[in-house]
Amino acid sequence: MMGSTKQILLISDDKNYDVYLHNLLQNQEGINFEINQVHSVEKALGEIHSKDYDSIILDISAGENCITAAERICSVSAHIPLIVLTHSENKFSINAIKNNVQQIVRKDYLDSQMITQTILLAIERKNIENEIRMRDEILEAVNNAAEIFLTQSDWRSYLNEVLASLGNATRSDRVYVFSNIKDQDGSLRGEFKAEWVNETVHVTKTATVAEGVNYVRAGFGRWVDIMQAGGVVHGDVEDLPSQEQPLLMKLGVKSLIYVPIFIDHTWWGFIGFDQCAHHNKWLQVEVDALRTAAKILGAAISRQVTEEKLIYLATHDYLTDLPNRLLFEDRFRQAQARSERSSKNFAIISIDLDRFKIVNDTHGHLLGDGVLIEVAKRLTMAVRGTDTCARIGGDEFAILAEEIQNKGDVLRVMEKVSSAFQEKIELEEKEIQISASMGASIFPIHGNSLEDLMKAADKTLYLIKGTSTRYKIFSDDQISWLKK
Repeated sequence: MMGSTKQILLISDDKNYDVYLHNLLQNQEGINFEINQVHSVEKALGEIHSKDYDSIILDISAGENCITAAERICSVSAHIPLIVLTHSENKFSINAIKNNVQQIVRKDYLDSQMITQTILLAIERKNIENEIRMRDEILEAVNNAAEIFLTQSDWRSYLNEVLASLGNATRSDRVYVFSNIKDQDGSLRGEFKAEWVNETVHVTKTATVAEGVNYVRAGFGRWVDIMQAGGVVHGDVEDLPSQEQPLLMKLGVKSLIYVPIFIDHTWWGFIGFDQCAHHNKWLQVEVDALRTAAKILGAAISRQVTEEKLIYLATHDYLTDLPNRLLFEDRFRQAQARSERSSKNFAIISIDLDRFKIVNDTHGHLLGDGVLIEVAKRLTMAVRGTDTCARIGGDEFAILAEEIQNKGDVLRVMEKVSSAFQEKIELEEKEIQISASMGASIFPIHGNSLEDLMKAADKTLYLIKGTSTRYKIFSDDQISWLKK
């Protein structure tokens, strides 16, 4: 503690009592004591958040209820040791020790050594109490996060709740999560995911970084190296390299700790904790607990990413990435429900590539796969964003076109799809001309089930297969064909 400075908030209506105390504390223990005197508890309550005080001294007048005063002060500064100076005749002083008061000292016994030791011991005891309480609260918050993330399927729905719990436990003013993405130039950028802000403290919200932060351009290139290696960035902003300070100061950060999140040994992003009202020295037990929290969050993200990958693989074509038959059936049920609510029809368009077998026989299956991939891209570009294009199998595709008013709307969709095949496909220095035959049916005119509508569309398709006609809609008078 040699050479350090202790900030003391003195609450006393005794004029110039700060000068008296300063003289008592001068040159004691090699520590510099800075004393700021206010004359009432009300003024002290407003002053507590303006500076990082190491201790509060409450000078109680004779007959004043120090229990009430102590409760009011501790309600907003439970982490700061409170010392009460009292007169011998104050009958309330004994019970005040039960209300978070670290020490009660009679003013008539006060001397230089006593007040110095009283302040230093009170600070040390309070620091130990704060460390134990914060450790327990952080561990409880981490356990709560583990229970939520490892038992709930959607970690995003509970992220704000977990951030609030960790923020309160660490006495942070802001907690947020960023994930990493690569910009077009290959540089790494932190993308804003979620944030919790302590509403009792005026904190600048991270709107300034809502679009993400390019680590190198923002001056945080050092962080990339540290966190990619599994390290933690923490400390006071004023002690960080100068290029890292501007954005953090703009956000009002005084102290911070940023813990990396890993998924399958890859740095995914980080969880950050900001202290904006006070400086904070992060203890190793806190750092270790927050590392655990980041690992739990990483495990939850990894599990959901794996589940999403499995769902995607089960519902999409492995070659073209288009929806497969399973997802197409699900989209049909959704469109059916919307149609029944809105009374708007939708169409099923069946697409079959013409003479695709010749492509495979002539150029090989690898190039044939490339053609199918290009066909899928052109179909996706041709249909509206609200429509679904799927690969049903082999060289067969299908489109679900919603909000169809009449047959003219369906013909326009098929005309646009047909136009998408006019340009030759260039692969491996070869030019391949592709065309397709299309048949369409309309819900609910030609059927109420996907099976009936696909059957109607397919029958129409094969009627025109091999002719000069590229597309046709199932005729209403052909309904009897579906029973054959």
